[in-house]
Amino acid sequence: MASEQITINGLVVDRYAAEGQPLVMIHGASAGAWCWEQWGPHFAGAGYDVHALNLRGHPPSPAELDLGRLSLADYAADVEGIIENLDRPPVLMGHSMGGAIAQLVAARRDVAALALICPAPLGGVKYQTAGFNIWVALHGVKSIPALIRKKPLKPGRRVLRDAVLNRVEPERREALLQRFVPESAAAGVEILRGSVVADLSRLNVPKLALGGTDDHTSPLEMVREIAAVQGAQCMALEGHAHLPMLEPGWERVADRVVSWLREQGVA
Repeated sequence: MASEQITINGLVVDRYAAEGQPLVMIHGASAGAWCWEQWGPHFAGAGYDVHALNLRGHPPSPAELDLGRLSLADYAADVEGIIENLDRPPVLMGHSMGGAIAQLVAARRDVAALALICPAPLGGVKYQTAGFNIWVALHGVKSIPALIRKKPLKPGRRVLRDAVLNRVEPERREALLQRFVPESAAAGVEILRGSVVADLSRLNVPKLALGGTDDHTSPLEMVREIAAVQGAQCMALEGHAHLPMLEPGWERVADRVVSWLREQGVA
């Protein structure tokens, strides 16, 4: 199923239309709606009306002159603008930094369910990585002044290969490496410091957190802690890393999420 690109509040959204429950997909840091290009049509085929947005400053949405200073709240406002154009509360699905954004939005807006895919944490859960500080590692020593001055940061190729694309087929990695773009330093600092809090423990909707056993960016141990703090079910993905939506076996993972949603009566 091909997507239709639409514009909502100035943001470019990949729409995979269906008659059922709306589902809003939020990409992670330095990414775009392209990270959902396999899950989008798959979920639409299961009946979900998918809206995969490109956050401000992330092509093909318009460039942002002050990208480095954008906050998680700014990105949450982008998602809220999409929700306001839907006819009912959606399933909210966020990957990595998009998982942190999804938590923030779910604390402020009505949602039908929440699915966090290899999420970054908000305050209350210490950011962990598999033995290194991912933000410094991703961007190298040169990232430190940029973090301080809140300048945009572009991911480093080597660490993207090792810590983000490590379970993607080797023949696909080069093409995917070309798609990552600069990201807001301010949003990264908020995640690292845990300065943004959203308590969802009393949010009475189905909540799911997925973590890969080979994820070096959002380790499964951290995802389990996020799930415990937010009152979510945790699902471990054996043999998957940070991009289960694009890794071999992505269909099985998507089907597990679809089955979970249907079990919760969200269809």
